[in-house]
Amino acid sequence: MPLSDLWKRKSPEEILRQNQRALNRTVRELERERGKLERQEKKIITDIKKMAKTGQMAAVRIMAKDLVRTRNHIKKFYLMKANIQAISLKLQTLRSQAAMATALKGVTKAIARMNSQMNLPQLQKIMMEFEREVN
Repeated sequence: MPLSDLWKRKSPEEILRQNQRALNRTVRELERERGKLERQEKKIITDIKKMAKTGQMAAVRIMAKDLVRTRNHIKKFYLMKANIQAISLKLQTLRSQAAMATALKGVTKAIARMNSQMNLPQLQKIMMEFEREVN
């Protein structure tokens, strides 16, 4: 990044895009971590079954507590992902609203130009003549 970019102000569109990317990156990282936790959960379940077959009940109890903790973490990861996606949706809505505002701004300018170009008294005169010709 050149030094001149440090003093430039970023447009709201660029800031929104940057935040959207950060949120998408975070969602992917959460998915990756949740997948690791789910694999760990399966491993703990198989280890619990092995320990139970050999009769090591103290180890089974400890591993069962670890399994419960792992499942709670997985639930929290799902909740975090949902919250981040909700924030992402709000950002997308803001982006759409900003685009709509700029479009309406352009339309307003065009209408103002048209109003300034139209000569209302002359238009009324033409309409009156047309009405006389028709009747």
